[in-house]
Amino acid sequence: MARLSELGVDFQHWCFACGQRNPIGLHLDFDVARGRAATRFTGEKRHEGYEGTLHGGIVAALLDETMGWAIFQSGIWAVTAKLGVTYRRPVPVGDELRVVGEIVRDRGRAIELRGEIARAADGEVLAEADAMYMRMPEETRRVLEQRYSVTPEAFERVRAAVAAEEEAART
Repeated sequence: MARLSELGVDFQHWCFACGQRNPIGLHLDFDVARGRAATRFTGEKRHEGYEGTLHGGIVAALLDETMGWAIFQSGIWAVTAKLGVTYRRPVPVGDELRVVGEIVRDRGRAIELRGEIARAADGEVLAEADAMYMRMPEETRRVLEQRYSVTPEAFERVRAAVAAEEEAART
C-alpha cells in the first residue's frame, strides 16, 4: 500500500480527522490501494464517551474519513451523503485500532462504501459502516487536489504508486 504523507499529500491543515495543525484532531495518515484506504489509531482519554470507551462520534469520524480517502486517492472527490454505523462492541480507549474503508460500488455520481474498525491485536471487528458519497464537480476536484498537495503532482504520484503496486502483484 502507498502511504499518502510520503507521496506528497498535505496534511498541514485543520481537518479534525486528518489535519496535523488541529491540536485536538485525530492526526490520521493513510495507506491506500485501488479503492481502499487504511489507517491505525489509538484513542486517548480525551476521545472517550463512557469511561474507557471511545465516543461513538469519534468511531463514526474514523470510519467516515477512512472511507473518504478510499475515494480521494483514486482522483475522485466526494462528500458524505449517508453514513450508517453499526457498533458491534465497545471500542476501548488505549487499544490500537485498524480502520479500513473500501469502495463497494461506483454508481456514477453516487459511490457506495463499506468501512470497518477492528482491534489491531486480534482483528476483532468492533464497528462497521455503510456509506454513500456524492461526487463533487471536476473543477472542485482540481482545486482540492491542488490545495491538499505538497507538490503539484502529489495525487498523480499516489495514483502511480497504487498502479505500480497492482502491476507488481500481477507479476
